[in-house]
Amino acid sequence: NRLYAEYFAGPGKPNPTRTTVEVNALPTPIAIELKVIAAVG
Repeated sequence: NRLYAEYFAGPGKPNPTRTTVEVNALPTPIAIELKVIAAVG
């Protein structure tokens, strides 16, 4: 969390969302979808 806060937290830096999924609880075969919102500049 310290490194996470160093790069993402603070004034002018949006706090990213974290989503956690327990992989062992998912049926197999599985498909994983990643949600990403990114900004440059």
